[in-house]
Amino acid sequence: MQAICVFIAVIAACHAGTTTHRPHVTHTTHAHVTHITLEPGETDTLSFQFLPTTLHLLVKTHPDKTTYNCYIAALSDSEHAQIHTDAGMTAVELRVLAALGSATAVTDASTLDKRDVNACGHMGTLQTHFFTITV
Repeated sequence: MQAICVFIAVIAACHAGTTTHRPHVTHTTHAHVTHITLEPGETDTLSFQFLPTTLHLLVKTHPDKTTYNCYIAALSDSEHAQIHTDAGMTAVELRVLAALGSATAVTDASTLDKRDVNACGHMGTLQTHFFTITV
C-alpha cells in the first residue's frame, strides 16, 4: 500500500514539474472599458414558395413563439412571366415584401384554395394565420 502511495506521489511530482503555467497578467495597466448591456437576440425568418398550380407566391413567417403567418400573394401576368428567373423572382419577392403591411387577414381558411393552405403547412401547436395580398 505504501509503495502505491509513493508511486502516485512520484507521478504527481513529475507531472507538476513538467507542466508550465501561463504568466499571470495584471490588470493595472489597462483602461476601464464601459460594458454594453446585453439584449436578447432577435430573429425572423421568411420563406418564399411559388405554387405553379395556383400561380400564387406564398410568404411564410414565424414572427414569435406561438404564431405562424402565411401570406398568399396573387401574381400579375407579368410577374408570373418574371418568376422563373433569379432577377424576376427577386423583384417579385421585394414587391410582395413591401405589400405585407397592407395584407388582408383571412378569418375563414376554407375560403382559400386548399393547395395554398396545404403548402403553408400545419406547424404543430402554433396558431396559423392566413393573409392575402392582391396586386
